[in-house]
Amino acid sequence: MITWMQKHKKWLVITIWISAIAFIGAGMVNWGSYGFGSSNDKVATVGHIDIHFAEYQRAYNEVYNEYSRIPQLGGILDEAQAKQLGLPKIALQRLIQQTQLLNFAQDLGLEVSDQEVSNEIINANVYVDDQGRFSSEIYKQSLRDRQMRTDEFEESIRKVLLIQKLLGVMNLNTEQPLVHITPLEVSSLKMASSIYDRLMVGIIPTSQISFDVKEDEVKEFWLKNASQWKTPMAFHVEYILVPYSEQNPQEEELLEHYNDFKTDYFNEDGHLMSFDEAKDLVLRDVQKSKAESVAKREYIALRDGKKKGEETHFDENDHYFIKNGVDLVVADMKVAQKGQTLRPIEADKGYVTLKILDKTESVDKSFDEARNEVNEAFKKYKRHQELIKIAQESISTFKGKDIGFVNKYYNGTIENLDTTQKAHFLNQVFSSNQKEGYVLFEDKAVMYRILEQAVMPLQAVDFDVVAKNVKYGIIAETLMVYLGKRYKTTMYIDLDK
Repeated sequence: MITWMQKHKKWLVITIWISAIAFIGAGMVNWGSYGFGSSNDKVATVGHIDIHFAEYQRAYNEVYNEYSRIPQLGGILDEAQAKQLGLPKIALQRLIQQTQLLNFAQDLGLEVSDQEVSNEIINANVYVDDQGRFSSEIYKQSLRDRQMRTDEFEESIRKVLLIQKLLGVMNLNTEQPLVHITPLEVSSLKMASSIYDRLMVGIIPTSQISFDVKEDEVKEFWLKNASQWKTPMAFHVEYILVPYSEQNPQEEELLEHYNDFKTDYFNEDGHLMSFDEAKDLVLRDVQKSKAESVAKREYIALRDGKKKGEETHFDENDHYFIKNGVDLVVADMKVAQKGQTLRPIEADKGYVTLKILDKTESVDKSFDEARNEVNEAFKKYKRHQELIKIAQESISTFKGKDIGFVNKYYNGTIENLDTTQKAHFLNQVFSSNQKEGYVLFEDKAVMYRILEQAVMPLQAVDFDVVAKNVKYGIIAETLMVYLGKRYKTTMYIDLDK
């Protein structure tokens, strides 16, 4: 029974297309030939949001772990195979699509408060003591084991919650059917979701892994990945900033703008605001418009040498001109030529136009210059390799906890896994044709063994979840095509090298 179901359940699942936003195919981006590390830390910019190398590395590790579990690859995947399979592009494409959603959410004015982030972490019941209470020390130690800062981890939670809010606004969590499903599709979906596995689950945390760090191994690691650690690009510029605050429109201008664009001003209840209610927002918008007009004239004057700007020196990590926490100017300066004047760019305080007087390109750091960064990266890599080794050696002998019968859409909790990790874990288990195995995360390996398998009567709630996934997939694909056209993607790495 187990053998037959394991052999056929993957086919049953993929009979119907169940799409997830993070896995929609690539094809929206021109990968270019910028060369790895043309940006010191950024791998891409999508809209007005940067994707940093640390984010890419985590996404790549997730994809690498997924593919390393494919039996046809022999359970062992090296970097050469990973590149041949296109895993770097798959990982980056996932990040790009996530960032397109974040851009859209921000453009709609959606936000996630610090309290919401805190509640999500606490209510996940992952970082708890023996009494089941949230433990700040366990939380911080867990992040240290994963080599993540708390602000870095909490920002990743914020992004997930923001995307969830966006999906809510888009009515992608509605109970109403969004598309018609045929009887054949219904039958296949019911069969796929009626398969249950009785699982034994065990955890191998990275905190239990110890190893020696040898200088020659670190140097060899650096030689293979030297282009990851670069000096920042430096700039000498002459700039003119046109502050919003110095624009003083008359009352008549504000009223005229409001009458022309009143549909831009709604309150939190979705009602149109009166002029008096919207006045501060109207003032902000008119000041921006006037500042942009002034900045365009300043751009011509600076370009033609008719006006002198203020000179300054900074490098790409100084974040000299910021909008909503993002340095939009640096990306343009990197591709600009010496002597070139950039058109006005919006920043937090006003519009800035600048001329590149000189710039120093980034270069690979020497081993001594990059030693601390390389050491940390190597330890993370080594810990990951040791985790895989221990997991592979423990598959047939581990003793874990019997969590009972679960299916792919199990709503209960699995100890030490948050909601996202649980969904990923179950997806891997039910996509495999192996009776036992493991699923890798940044801070642990989750071992599993199928003790028993059965087809159980289908509960209505299970089918609703599966049916929604199908419908969401169609809408998600359409949405991602739209966002791919709306938000420009600039690549700073060449994944073909």
